Amino acid sequence: MNISILLRHSGVWESEVRYERYRSDGIVIGENISFMNLVLAIAAMLNIDESRKKIDN
Repeated sequence: MNISILLRHSGVWESEVRYERYRSDGIVIGENISFMNLVLAIAAMLNIDESRKKIDN
């Protein structure tokens, strides 16, 4: 089974519940993906340099 994940990024938080002017991208992952591979997939999709930014759980 595959899982679709919607990623919203490059936007602006207008309030605690409102995120505007964002881009939407998505990834599809397998249900048995490890946390580290999930982080790598998200970083790759969003072009995040992992040596400069840390994604933490």
